[in-house]
Amino acid sequence: MNATGKALVLLGGLVAGSAQAADRCGGVKLEAGHVQLGKPLTEAWVKTPDGQGCLSDVVKEIERHRLVRALTVAALVSDADRASGKGLTAAKAIAAALVEAGMPKNRVFGLAPAPQRTDELGISLRYVERAPEDVVARVAASGGAVFLGSDEASLKPAEPGMPVLVNELVKTGPNAKVTIHLKDGSGIEVKPESLIKMAVLQITASDRQVKIEVLSGGLTADVRKATQQSHFEASSRVAVASVRGTMFRFGVDEEGGARLETLEGVVAMGSATDPNAKPVDVPAGRGATVNAAGVTSAPSVLPEAPRVTAPLKGALGADARLEWQAVDNAATYKVEVARDADFLVEAKSVSAAEATLSWPEALAKGKWFWRVSGIDAQGFTGPTSKVYAFTAAGK
Repeated sequence: MNATGKALVLLGGLVAGSAQAADRCGGVKLEAGHVQLGKPLTEAWVKTPDGQGCLSDVVKEIERHRLVRALTVAALVSDADRASGKGLTAAKAIAAALVEAGMPKNRVFGLAPAPQRTDELGISLRYVERAPEDVVARVAASGGAVFLGSDEASLKPAEPGMPVLVNELVKTGPNAKVTIHLKDGSGIEVKPESLIKMAVLQITASDRQVKIEVLSGGLTADVRKATQQSHFEASSRVAVASVRGTMFRFGVDEEGGARLETLEGVVAMGSATDPNAKPVDVPAGRGATVNAAGVTSAPSVLPEAPRVTAPLKGALGADARLEWQAVDNAATYKVEVARDADFLVEAKSVSAAEATLSWPEALAKGKWFWRVSGIDAQGFTGPTSKVYAFTAAGK
């Protein structure tokens, strides 16, 4: 929270009221520390269906804004109404109605401060938010069901532009992904059906301290180089992957172990349960595991990126066949298609035993992007092929 409590509008698309909010509130906007409504707030009105609906819309806008730390209902009334307690009673009644609408009880307060000479009498909503420099991570893009929240019970749908705060959870559903950009230019892609916690998020001009706990599923990280004192870690219950600047994948399996695949640079993979175990350096093109007992394996060679042969462009054939060159050490292949080159929109994937595949279902009409990667007998996935596009005729 900044010293003055003055709010700064950071997410222009997120602070504008929805069409529904405009109907019930006459418009909702968070600006300069005030929640601006198109209709006046009164104790009597918030008891009506329209008033209750408006407060519900206010809470939704605050949830979308995400930086608000506290909301104050300020009743600016005459000296007589202050002395009689009418102003405080009205403010507390509206604060209670906001709690009923979904605002956490410990974040909303009702007050009846003495009005200043320039203040207009009436009831206003004021807020304080995190200082802009506290926000070092934001949702850059997402596809499918993606959620953010302080715990699993309070997860809410995520949208591009939303800040991701320290100690928050990020959850993805089936076939869903989210890309998070950090202030230093690093990027994190959370894989489908994953749950991660942003345990440490501190980035300044001279230092970076980031720790991401992977609770289920996995992520791909593209980490910008930083100073010797800086740290970037991805961890699980049994493993810690540490880097200063590189690209890697890190995830956990159902047996409680962890898996690392280094795509660029070097990653130090160590045990989180044995402080005496020396970390193992895993260079680019190698993978390593830490089992449920905390024992780290020796690095093994990842399959190389396959070379796609068809289709490289144009229409997908009637047999929906996708082809690439076989890769040594690949036991199977993962084939992905999506509506965008980042593989976030309508993303789908299937497994192939050979270096060719006829897509098993009819794809909707239009342009699709595709890529393929090799998976070895140990389950390590190599780098993906180049991305190509084709046009599907549709059903």
